[in-house]
Amino acid sequence: MYVGIFRRKKGEVPLLPAATQGNSNHHGHGSGTPLNKASELAALAGCASLRLTSITMDKSVEFSYKELAQATDNFSLANKIGQGGFGAVYYAELRGEKAAIKKMDMQASKEFLAELKVLTHVHHLNLVRLIGYCVKGSLFLVYEFIENGNLSEHLRGSAREPLSWPTRVQIAQDSARGLEYIHEHTVPVYIHRDIKSANILIDKNFHGKVADFGLAKLTEVGSSLQTRLVGTFGYMPPE
Repeated sequence: MYVGIFRRKKGEVPLLPAATQGNSNHHGHGSGTPLNKASELAALAGCASLRLTSITMDKSVEFSYKELAQATDNFSLANKIGQGGFGAVYYAELRGEKAAIKKMDMQASKEFLAELKVLTHVHHLNLVRLIGYCVKGSLFLVYEFIENGNLSEHLRGSAREPLSWPTRVQIAQDSARGLEYIHEHTVPVYIHRDIKSANILIDKNFHGKVADFGLAKLTEVGSSLQTRLVGTFGYMPPE
């Protein structure tokens, strides 16, 4: 199994064999060279047993752990804004931009790589934007901050104001556009496989953005999709 890391601005890094369990290294960024970074992600892919041919990261920033820790007050509970199946989410302000940081355990390397792969290849108004990532002790994904939380919070009688019917229709259309894009207009196409109201984020203008691509499945255009049930166990969103 091989993982290739391509950085358009810095040239190409040769295909590297995935590190074995005995010599995997997750202790920071070393000298910061592309080779060390490629080896680190190759080791992650080896642990996840993924067959990734390449990960494009020229549009994603690699943050240091120190920068993420400072921006979240060392990942304090006061900055925690969410909890998902694969990790907690924290509010931060990074380099003048509001952000949401998902902190994941190393055991979630498969989901981390899946989301990193999808969101560095796919960009759409109705998909959450990935800003960057970090691999240091834990796995971190840095997204744009979405002001109005997720759809579930608005539908489940929280402190938020109820959504009007026109707004609900708008969010449904936005979500459908985002899903249509990854299902039909990318090569290869991606299947989300965990669509529910908690994974639809609502921005300040009450437009919907599809999020959480950790369970996304890659498939070829025109191929018949055969997949097993994944996502939140024992749950089918009534929405």
